[in-house]
Amino acid sequence: MASSTVDLATKDRGVLFNPNDEAKAAGWGTDDPYVHLAKLHDGPPVVKGVLEDLMGIPRQYHTEMWLGDVYSILSFEAVNKAFMDSETFSNRVYEKLSKPGLGDTLLNLDGGEHKRLRNVSKPWFKPSFTDGWWTNMWTISAIDEIFDRITAKDHADLNLELCAPLPMSVVSAGFGIPASEALEFRQALLMHASPEEMAKGHAFAADMLTRLMDERRAKPKDDLISRFVHADIEQADGTTRKMTPDEVMRYCFLIIHAGGGTTWRQLGITILALMNHPEQLEALRQDRSLMRPAIQEVTRWYPTDTAFLRYVEKDTVLEGVEMKAGSVAMLCLGTANRDRKQWEDPDTLNIHRPAKRHFAFGAGAHACLGQHLSRQEMEVALGALLDRLGDLRWDPDYPPARMGGGTLIGRGPEALHVRYTPKPKQ
Repeated sequence: MASSTVDLATKDRGVLFNPNDEAKAAGWGTDDPYVHLAKLHDGPPVVKGVLEDLMGIPRQYHTEMWLGDVYSILSFEAVNKAFMDSETFSNRVYEKLSKPGLGDTLLNLDGGEHKRLRNVSKPWFKPSFTDGWWTNMWTISAIDEIFDRITAKDHADLNLELCAPLPMSVVSAGFGIPASEALEFRQALLMHASPEEMAKGHAFAADMLTRLMDERRAKPKDDLISRFVHADIEQADGTTRKMTPDEVMRYCFLIIHAGGGTTWRQLGITILALMNHPEQLEALRQDRSLMRPAIQEVTRWYPTDTAFLRYVEKDTVLEGVEMKAGSVAMLCLGTANRDRKQWEDPDTLNIHRPAKRHFAFGAGAHACLGQHLSRQEMEVALGALLDRLGDLRWDPDYPPARMGGGTLIGRGPEALHVRYTPKPKQ
């Protein structure tokens, strides 16, 4: 199933959702945020004001979305408190940002309703399931297909030819979307030049999912759509019921939205970081037990999203700062993940660093549901890269690889042009 999806995804970059293009179209800055965040490290843990203003850069978000005062949460301890207190710092802010047609999802729900909805799919994204079912059924076959293509030559843009197609292929196949329709489905959800195109795209995707749900009710398969349509969801009174078609559809839309872009960008960041630290790349090549620590360290050091948002539900005090109900909190992962009280020399990439919790995938009730799948995809991809691309180096015919995207969200490499000596699969 994954093969045709990979083929389509690598055929033409123009049909893929590109976060860097979206950022440029929105007029967002593309500067390295850490240059600007460095000035905030030794200041107060909570500051009244929009994060971009404090950094001295143009704002990414339209000012109309702010519901009240804005506070930037900067230290590890303060960000942790906000993540863990979802009753005070809720995800309702994303009701202002959600794409039309998604409705209530894990993204903007909180409390018991969020927990009950999340519990439906939680077993399918836990580490044992991602290391087993996802990897054995979908990830390995997608990786093999991708690297068979890459090793047919001696150069590649790994951003386009590996990082972009991998998560789209894995998530689409795992859901049970036929390979022949996967790219068209993703385009319908993501590629919109106008509200009219968005409505048309969502209607197309909804029709496709409705057909697939009907098929899986009658004849289940080993995929997530089958699991969703036959799953029980707990209600507030303790009874259970089947998910409605609308609930299944919104779940699928959200996970497929999120399941491609984050892993795409974070895998690209990891490759760029390791290639720019060749001694650490070589250490990883020699000792694969460093694989998970390396991924953990790169995501701490440079997550694709530098800040998350929360809505302040009630008057509160955080680190001595009074915050009124109706305010917006900007939780800055970029400063929290490099808090000097938590890490020694935090601005330096060090894959030998002892493991310690950080916030690249969020924390608390809204910690990223797919984080284990994302890490596992990156682990398999990096293993194949080390095994099948000998003498891996930057391609001198292209400019040095650089980060693009938004300053606070959706960061990732614009391209990863490399040269290598191809190796067959062992």
